[in-house]
Amino acid sequence: MFRVRTFAVSTVLLFVSSVALYGALLLLPLFYQTLRGDTVLDAGLLLAPQGVGMLLTRTMAGRLTDRVGSRPVVLGGLLVMVAGTAAYTRAGTDTSDVLLLNLVIRGAGFGAVTIPLMATAFIGLEREQIPHASAATRIAQQVGGSFGAAIMAMILQTQLTAHHAEGLAGKVTAFDNAFWWTLGLTAVAAIPAVVLPRRRKNTVSVQ
Repeated sequence: MFRVRTFAVSTVLLFVSSVALYGALLLLPLFYQTLRGDTVLDAGLLLAPQGVGMLLTRTMAGRLTDRVGSRPVVLGGLLVMVAGTAAYTRAGTDTSDVLLLNLVIRGAGFGAVTIPLMATAFIGLEREQIPHASAATRIAQQVGGSFGAAIMAMILQTQLTAHHAEGLAGKVTAFDNAFWWTLGLTAVAAIPAVVLPRRRKNTVSVQ
């Protein structure tokens, strides 16, 4: 299956985008609890806007992919994810709850990335390969998420140790720097995205 370019690129992108998404999902609740003093329940609820954003773009992303192909939709989604993450690179203890709107934007971008990738992954595959491809793409997402959480945990701990002497201001700097890393990981996904097809030449229907 990995000899088929669309499947290979889509799977790689699902992995990289999951690294960026789930890495940030590790940072966000820690940010709310450590810097803002929110409870565990409040921190969990504050993540809900990202899920709302993902739902908002699911249908639109599918239609756009059918019309213009996966490449522009994925690149646009990555750009939106970067825009939604950028505000957290300058967040602090006194950051307004308006920042939650950025999670809606980030979620919308992630939805615009995953939908076309899941569709494009099956282009050019034989019917008997579809179940294996479905499992492989899910594995790529889950393993990517695990890598993202592990990488960001390591980066955050390193930053917290480096800025420990600065007190609360050091913690703010540590989280800001960690969010810069998630921004960079999101941008990295644009590299393989440029070889995605512009238009879907054929589709595979699964009964």
